[in-house]
Amino acid sequence: MKSMRMSIAVVLAGAAPAFAQYSLVFEDEFEGAVIDTLVWEHQIGDGTGYGLPAGWGNNELQYYTPYTYNSYVQNGLLHIVARDLPIEGYAYSSARLRTQGAFEFRYGRVEARIKVPKGQGLWAAFWMLPTNSPYGEWAASGEIDIIETVNQATSAHGTIHHGGNWPNNVQHSGSLSGTDFSQDFHVYATEWTPDWIRWFVDGQEYYSVSSSTWYSTAAPTNPRAPFDTPFHLLLNLAVGGNWPGDPNGSTAFPADLQVDWVRVYRVEQQAFGGQPAPVPGRIEAEDFDVGYPGEAYQDCDAGNNGSSYRSDVDVDIQPCSEGGYNVGWLCQGEWLEYAVEVAHAGTHDLSVRVASNTTGGTIGFEIDGLPVSGTLTVPVTGGWQNWTTISGWADLPAGEHVMRLANRSGSSQAFNINYFELTGRNCNQADFAGPFGTLDFFDVQAFLAAFAAQASGADLTGEGEFNFFDVQEFLAAFAAGCP
Repeated sequence: MKSMRMSIAVVLAGAAPAFAQYSLVFEDEFEGAVIDTLVWEHQIGDGTGYGLPAGWGNNELQYYTPYTYNSYVQNGLLHIVARDLPIEGYAYSSARLRTQGAFEFRYGRVEARIKVPKGQGLWAAFWMLPTNSPYGEWAASGEIDIIETVNQATSAHGTIHHGGNWPNNVQHSGSLSGTDFSQDFHVYATEWTPDWIRWFVDGQEYYSVSSSTWYSTAAPTNPRAPFDTPFHLLLNLAVGGNWPGDPNGSTAFPADLQVDWVRVYRVEQQAFGGQPAPVPGRIEAEDFDVGYPGEAYQDCDAGNNGSSYRSDVDVDIQPCSEGGYNVGWLCQGEWLEYAVEVAHAGTHDLSVRVASNTTGGTIGFEIDGLPVSGTLTVPVTGGWQNWTTISGWADLPAGEHVMRLANRSGSSQAFNINYFELTGRNCNQADFAGPFGTLDFFDVQAFLAAFAAQASGADLTGEGEFNFFDVQEFLAAFAAGCP
């Protein structure tokens, strides 16, 4: 029976960023009549067609096919079936499916409800491989095994492979034992974050490994390599191989790996604190969006070297001499994003509280990849806590947006930011209505309404009266235009 679908957004488990939630980004409930081949590609053969030694690099005994006797959908289940059916010189046939080219992701929670088969020589797997292998051949670019069972299926195994190219690869693995996993469906899950990978069966965490453990010889200075690039999903049922050994007379065929559903969740980028920062207003630099590195923020190195406020992020945050906290030591290429709610479109005055010990720097603001401000120069202040205010402007559209604070400094420059402030600009006395920074019919209409109501803002001469001279002052200012 098809299980009840989970909520689209669930609270992030484990060591979660503040206010973070998971959102569903991929699912296959296998409710159609056939396998969706736009999502799942059949890999075919013995591995040699993919640059691997025969036997898929593991001395496996099966030949993978795209045929329905080895993989099909029925009654809401994906079936991957291994048969003792000779084909292409191999004694067994089975299926191997992957989402490469159709769905890849970096970081998140991936889970599936699966019933595995058992029998000597059977090897069931739900796992992930890097899509582009940027760090080299297996296993320098990594592998994440969400669930593997072999033989009698009395242990669920979660593993990472990393290190160097074979044979200089290494692995770290954990197991949950004592259950015959072939007797029922179980939910197998892996949570993958920049610094941790965790494994679960039916919600029970049984193994975890941190980025301090894994590595790639191709990137010795990158503590998150190789598990910091997009991976895709794979499902397969192998027969024989180095790990399980060969089948024997006790192995029952056909053997059926059944999958009820596959789902992937990711942390959605969202405002820190849950609500966009109002503009006009002051925004604390350390209150950048919740999300993954490279998506909500970008820092030069891993970890919060300031050791304050938000321990789960890479951005360096430290106590500020002016109270609260500041973002520290911004270097070339770093950026921070902020969800904002802009009350009125138009030009806003911008001020930024900064400090730089010896180098200074430059910054700017962007929305949707386009600059919305001029470039502001950060001066040398003679200390990381010697604060000064730099000023400029930002031309903002109304409504909710994600605004990026982009560091445009050179490679040798670094500085601190305490906060930045945006205020609506009335470019002169005639700028009565939004969008601020422009003069049009709506400013005339707003002035006349204020004048008729004898509102204090319409007393442009400051004489405490509403007369021709106020109108004359407005018309002169309107004719002068905005600078």
